[in-house]
Amino acid sequence: MHFLYFKWLFSLKSKNFSIKRYYLNRVKTIYIPLAIVVSLTVILAKQIPNISWLNLKQESCSAILGYNNFWQLSANLDYFTKNVHSPLVHLWYISILIQFDLIFPIIFVILRKIDSKINHNNISTIIVFLLAILSTGIFIYMSKTQDIMIVYYNTFARSFSIIWGIFLALVHCKYHIKLPQVLKRNNTLIFILYVIALTAFCIFISNETNNYAFHMILITIITCRLIEYSTINKSKKSKINSVINFFAKSTYDIYLVQYPIIFFMENTGFKDNIKIPIIIVSTLIISFILHLIINLHLKKKIYKYIKTVFLSFIIVFGCYIIITEKDHTAEMAELQNKLEENLKIIEQKNKEYINNVVNEEKEWNTLIENLEIEGEKAVTEKLNSLPIIGVGDSVFLDAVDELYKKFPKGYFDGKISRSIIGGKEVLVDLKDRGKLGNTVILALSTNGDYSDKRNKELMEILGNREIYWINAVGADDPKFNERFEVFAKNYSNIHIVDWESAAKGHPEYFYADGIHTKGNGIKAYVDTIYKTIYNNYLEIYNNKKNEFIKKKQNEYKKKIAFYGNDVLANSFNKIHTKFERASFNVTTNYDFNNLSNELQNKIKNNTLEYRLVFLYDKKANITDKEYMKLVNICKGHEIYICNLTDKNFEFLKGNIKIINFYSEIQKHEEYIMADKIHLSEKGNTELVNILFETIEK
Repeated sequence: MHFLYFKWLFSLKSKNFSIKRYYLNRVKTIYIPLAIVVSLTVILAKQIPNISWLNLKQESCSAILGYNNFWQLSANLDYFTKNVHSPLVHLWYISILIQFDLIFPIIFVILRKIDSKINHNNISTIIVFLLAILSTGIFIYMSKTQDIMIVYYNTFARSFSIIWGIFLALVHCKYHIKLPQVLKRNNTLIFILYVIALTAFCIFISNETNNYAFHMILITIITCRLIEYSTINKSKKSKINSVINFFAKSTYDIYLVQYPIIFFMENTGFKDNIKIPIIIVSTLIISFILHLIINLHLKKKIYKYIKTVFLSFIIVFGCYIIITEKDHTAEMAELQNKLEENLKIIEQKNKEYINNVVNEEKEWNTLIENLEIEGEKAVTEKLNSLPIIGVGDSVFLDAVDELYKKFPKGYFDGKISRSIIGGKEVLVDLKDRGKLGNTVILALSTNGDYSDKRNKELMEILGNREIYWINAVGADDPKFNERFEVFAKNYSNIHIVDWESAAKGHPEYFYADGIHTKGNGIKAYVDTIYKTIYNNYLEIYNNKKNEFIKKKQNEYKKKIAFYGNDVLANSFNKIHTKFERASFNVTTNYDFNNLSNELQNKIKNNTLEYRLVFLYDKKANITDKEYMKLVNICKGHEIYICNLTDKNFEFLKGNIKIINFYSEIQKHEEYIMADKIHLSEKGNTELVNILFETIEK
């Protein structure tokens, strides 16, 4: 706006206004410094490795040709973003200025003709004032109905501040309005107050506030007043004023070089406490040098030619780079479409994943509950309906009635003085008739001598059936129980019913012979048989339950979740092919608080997967401190961090595996796209292969 003020001041005082001279003046003061800075930025960007400036061609062209503000709108760029991804992001304003400069002489000529024809000195002033009011109204309306960035970049929306500057220049040049003496006396104080107010607005007012547009209007008014007060100051020349004037003349150059310097400094490894002072000093020095070179008045023609050739070479070489630079618009548009499609697919797959997890959890819980019930109730129900077979001697015969009470579906055959040989005959007959079930009770230990041979023959008949062998009290062979216990160790399906131990110390269980049971002895005999069978079935169910629990634990340890930004979305299809039963959590804009809250909520709800893979590219800019916090949050889990930057992860300890894919990118340029952030198809393929080899090895 201050440029326009001086322009009006000069133009209105001149009766012989020349459009040609005006344009030449603007080319010299505005366009040439712009072209030099853009060209130098482009040249430097091509010389520095690892500089990621994807839109070099389109953005540089838009800056030089004066439509950068509209290009930034079409590229959906945000001027208020915290990260500087472009060295020319600030040139939207110069484009608006260039656009206005193209039509300004025509407007000026029209206004002068109106004044001359109507012969009224106030008409042009009134027209400009009305245009200023109208443009301010349009700006307010658009700020309420449009996105803030559309309002910020749009030429028509921002024209209100320029028109107010024109009105200010028009009033001062036409009427030489003088401020009251009281204001003149306090000129310095008022000027300082306005500077403080302007600084406060710039520091404390956020673009996200609802009244941001209103604050912009206030800033415009304050700026107009600052210009008025600065022009009133007629103090004598001094060294301080000379320095201030020099700074004032260099403000445009400072404006031009500030973002390129910030952009290049962002790609250094300096910390903020070192980087910021370097940026400030570098900006001042470079802008002063640029101002001196461009405005240097040389007397000798040879020096003038050298200067002209030198500056022309910079501009021509910069333009050559811009023209020959590859246009990555289509490539990046394809990538953006792919990312958007993948994000939709990821959202759908995550819904399916959550549904599967919920269903699996329900099934597991139901299964465990059923196993618990089987361990307490179902075993009883099982034995109540078990078609068990029992073959035994006279002791067994005495207990048949009680056995049928315990095993209603059973078949029991007892006979006086039956030995192993007699029992063999019964079992063969039952087997031949297809009546021999899978659970068999044998009470053949009392009568006859022990023989391994006979026992083996018996086991050949029974095969892999579950055998419950009742040892004897008062057997003919005193060593029978001891010898059979040794024999039974060779067969996993033989379960000894230890009647001998159960009856010990209970003479009341037996008749005088100490062998045959009576009364409570019969009940204790049957209870011992039942308890042995019950405990064995209960153990089977408990083992089954433990197997399922172990299986669930193993399944849990196989569960994997991927957390990442664009790099995860870009490689999703390939990763999902290798890790079908994985959870994918993608956020294009990394936020540590959101990520840590999500992880903590999952831990609280016991839903966090065991294996966690963090896959973030350099856009996320995760600090060492944030990585340490993430690792602490996920303590006890298997953590994989895929390194896509030059970060050193030696500070991380514990159950963490660093997958250094950055070294692969360094070896293979084809793994990275033109923006030096996103992976190419080859890069995605290799990344997934390394992930699979590392995680599933």
